[in-house]
Amino acid sequence: MPSITQPMSIDFLPSSTAFELFAIGAPGLERALFQELCAICPQAKLVQTPEGCTVVGDQETLYRLNLHSRLSTRVLLRIGKLRALHFPELRRKVAQLPWPQFAKSAVRLRVSASAHRCRLIHTGALIERVELAVADSGVTPTDDPDAPLLHVFVRGQADQFTLSVDTSGELLHRRGYRHEDGGAPLRETLAPALLALANFSDATALCDPMCGSGTLAIEAALVALRRAPGLQRSFAFFDWPGFSPSLWQKLREESQAAERRTLPQPIWASDRDPKVIEIARRNAERAGVAEYVSFAVCAVAQLRLPPVETGLILCNPPYGKRLHDPQLVETYRSLLHLWRRSPGFQLAVFTPSAKLAAAAGTKTCLATLHNGGLRVGLYGSEPVRESASVSLF
Repeated sequence: MPSITQPMSIDFLPSSTAFELFAIGAPGLERALFQELCAICPQAKLVQTPEGCTVVGDQETLYRLNLHSRLSTRVLLRIGKLRALHFPELRRKVAQLPWPQFAKSAVRLRVSASAHRCRLIHTGALIERVELAVADSGVTPTDDPDAPLLHVFVRGQADQFTLSVDTSGELLHRRGYRHEDGGAPLRETLAPALLALANFSDATALCDPMCGSGTLAIEAALVALRRAPGLQRSFAFFDWPGFSPSLWQKLREESQAAERRTLPQPIWASDRDPKVIEIARRNAERAGVAEYVSFAVCAVAQLRLPPVETGLILCNPPYGKRLHDPQLVETYRSLLHLWRRSPGFQLAVFTPSAKLAAAAGTKTCLATLHNGGLRVGLYGSEPVRESASVSLF
């Protein structure tokens, strides 16, 4: 009977040792995530999957993914694969995995589990046995809220179990700048995806005329400045015994040296609500891009944009409870009028309703994604074509 199989070493010294990572992405962004990670880690081996992307690399790869990925929600490190038909067998095999490599002191232990077509189907029992097994290995669990978090993921399929640890800590959309929002904000990982799918580049002028808390404009500035999204936050791997501060500092310095100091094209963000604009400004200040985004209190009907060679009007308009509300339809029509009076611009809107998108003149569905539990489409005006490649790095 096969026992534990560890597909690759997880000894972080030397840093050239290869191991398997898994970058999780939002549904609908699998191809975009794959293209982004190929740009971030061109030397790594990548495989696109329905839930994200498998990346075979080294310690530097792990650091780069967390530092630079704009689309990943979390990066996992695969540490073992095993077959188990009984709970005692599962506990014994899981305890043999090298858990002390992820805990240099007592840790807050969290286990997330799922199982499909397995004899060990009860997730509560799976979580309990894995917690006991980690403790058996010599790791000390604690309830101390200040202790490092060790988040373990267990996935069972046909009696085969894959165990992973979270390298990221807080979800990667938490960039560290958005302490406030203006209601129904976009996740920071969704905003750059919309930018890429709408063909935004550093050669594109951008306007978000319904900017809310400013996420689209802020993320556009970060992309155009080539600023890594993970510079302002910490990660779970900081608390691992094998963490290399020198390597991390080297990668941060390389990233900062590659940043632009000026924007090639302007970024405008406006909203009719003065309070929301103040929130957006403060978020931009925390993100370090306030000087690069022009904020204004302005209704769409009063907005006038200067002619540009290549521009994009991109926004996440209100969805509304009633999709046929005349006032809501008029809101989308105001975007159509803005586009028509703005030479050089294309228009893209993120909305769950194709009819509302049509009212804005955006009839081409570029992608279908999820936002707040809803299936939402990104619709573009006719000259906006489906993106063939994604350049966020």
